[in-house]
Parts: sequence; C-alpha cells; structure tokens
Amino acid sequence: MRSLQPVLGVVAMGVAVAFTLSASGAADAVKVPVISARTYVAGSATVTVTGSFQVKAEIPINQQASLSDGEMTWLQYGASGSETGDVLVTVSPYEIGVSVGLGKKTATAGAEDCSGKIDVTARQVTGRYTCPGITSHDPREMGLGKVNIEIRFTAAS
Repeated sequence: MRSLQPVLGVVAMGVAVAFTLSASGAADAVKVPVISARTYVAGSATVTVTGSFQVKAEIPINQQASLSDGEMTWLQYGASGSETGDVLVTVSPYEIGVSVGLGKKTATAGAEDCSGKIDVTARQVTGRYTCPGITSHDPREMGLGKVNIEIRFTAAS
C-alpha cells in the first residue's frame, strides 16, 4: 500500500489535487490525449463560476507552475489561492481534472463531472469544459455548496 505522505505534503503547500485516479475504467469513459513533455510560454483561461461563489475572469497562464512531463500535465492559471481567481487543469493518462479557486474557496471536478473536450497539437493545448453542480468548499465558513463551472483554456509551448 502506498503512503499518502507525499500527497499530504503537496496539499499542505497549498496545491489542490484536481482529480482522483481510478483504475476502474476511467480511461474508457474519457478519451485522454497524450501530451508530450513541454513547458508553456503563453495562454489563458476564461472561467465563469456561478453558485455558492462566483468568478468571471480571464486568467493568464502561470508559466512557472505549468508543465507536461510526458505523462502528467499541470496547467496553472493565476496563482493558487489568489483573491482574483485561479484555475488548475490536470491531465493524466486516466483523467482530466479542473480545480477552480477564489481565495480559500475551491471547487474540483473530474472528467465524469464535466462535458467538453481537450485538443493537443505539437505547439498548443486547448480545451473547453462545462461542469454543472460541482461541490465547492469554503473553509472560512466550514461549509459546502454547489457551483457551475465553464472554462475555455489555451496553453502554448
């Protein structure tokens, strides 16, 4: 059995885990493209969140925090925990995940929660997803809510 210690360390540093890997056939439910190892030099995410918290913003890619290693991809838009909003799109061999934040408020969706598509070329990753009825969390209020997420993103390498 693998230890959760590395995962807990990452969460403690303020990075949101955007999805849970599943060996139960998640790869069959979602066609996940292969993204070659690369870094990103430009891009943005246009995100609209409605419900228990609201965000409507175009957020530039965070070049230092966005990368693909040939298996996993992390596309970070804005700074995690930002009061103006941030987005993390993750892509694994099994699933695509979307995590949206506004300060300490967060909402995380996996591929089974969303409809949309991601396209990959040699120089760019683009995508669009709609994720209705996603559970959100506000630790200051110790409460859960629901949000709807719409996102379009680009990341150029």
